[in-house]
Amino acid sequence: MTEQGRGLFLEVRGLEKDFRGYRALEGVSIEVKEGETFGLIGPNGAGKTTLVRILTGQIAPTRGEILVDGRPIQPEEHRFRRRLGLVPQEPSFYGRLTPAENLALLAGLYGISTHRASERVRELLEWAGLREHARRQVRFLSRGMQQRLSLAMGLVHDPEILFLDEPTSGLDPEARSAVWEMVRELSGQGRTIFMTTHNMEEADHLCHRLAILVMGKIRERGTPAEIKRLLGTDRLELRLEEGGLPELMRVCRELSLDCGEEEGVMVVSGDSLPEKLPLIASRLSGSLRDLRYREVTLEDAFLRFMEEVGN
Repeated sequence: MTEQGRGLFLEVRGLEKDFRGYRALEGVSIEVKEGETFGLIGPNGAGKTTLVRILTGQIAPTRGEILVDGRPIQPEEHRFRRRLGLVPQEPSFYGRLTPAENLALLAGLYGISTHRASERVRELLEWAGLREHARRQVRFLSRGMQQRLSLAMGLVHDPEILFLDEPTSGLDPEARSAVWEMVRELSGQGRTIFMTTHNMEEADHLCHRLAILVMGKIRERGTPAEIKRLLGTDRLELRLEEGGLPELMRVCRELSLDCGEEEGVMVVSGDSLPEKLPLIASRLSGSLRDLRYREVTLEDAFLRFMEEVGN
C-alpha cells in the first residue's frame, strides 16, 4: 500500500507514565498516519498495553501530549472516544449473551438507532463469520470465534481508528489466520489501525510501519523492511567438502563478506549478498555439498536487537 497522500492522524509527543515511582513509559513519541496499520512491538512488560490504555482514555498519562488531526486532545474526552474502537487483549463481552445480543447492547450504548443497530449487527455477524452462531451464548464459542466477535464489537460504531492489543494472543494457527485476514480486509478499506503484538510474523505481515518499545522507550522505528535491513542481514549457509574452506575465506575477503561457523555449517553474511551469490557458488562449485540462502526475518532482527540491548 502506498504511503502517498496519507495525512498524519495520531501523534504522541514525549508521553510518560509513572506508577508509584516506577516509570512504565518514558519519552514515547510516535506518529500514526491516516489509513495505515501501525504496529508497536516489544517483549512482554515493555509497556505496550499501558500505552494503549492511555491512548484509549482508560488511564491518564503523567506527562506528554497527544494530538489527533494536529489538535491536542485528552483521550478520555467523550467526543474522541467515539472516534476510536478497542479490541482489548482479554475479550470484553457478556458470556451469557449471544453474539447478536452483545453487539446490539454495545450499539445501544453508542446511541445508535434501533433500526440502524439491527442492520449493523447483521453486517458485523456476517463479516465476522458468526451468522450461524448468532444465537449461541458467547461462553460456548471457541476462542477464535470469541476473538472475531471482539473485532466486530470494536467496529460497532464505525470508528476512525481501531486499537488492537495483542489481537491473536492465545489463538491456534487457524484462528490466528482468520483474524489476520479480517485485519487485512480492514486495512484494505483504508481503516487506521494501531496494534500491539509480540508476534513478529504478525507484525511483518500486517503492519505498514513499526516501532520497537523496550522498557518503556521507543528504540527503533520504520517499515518492517527497514527494520530488517537495520537490525538483521540475509545469510548464506554452506556445507563444504574437505579442503573447501580456504577458497571460501578468500572469496569472502574479496567480496567484503563476513564468514563464520555455526554448529558445523559455514555462514556467510554481508551487504548485497543476493548479487554476490552467483560468484560464490561458481568459485566453490568443486567443493560445495549444500547451499541454502536464508532471508532475514523480522524475528531474526528483533532477537538480534534484544541481544544488543541486553549487552
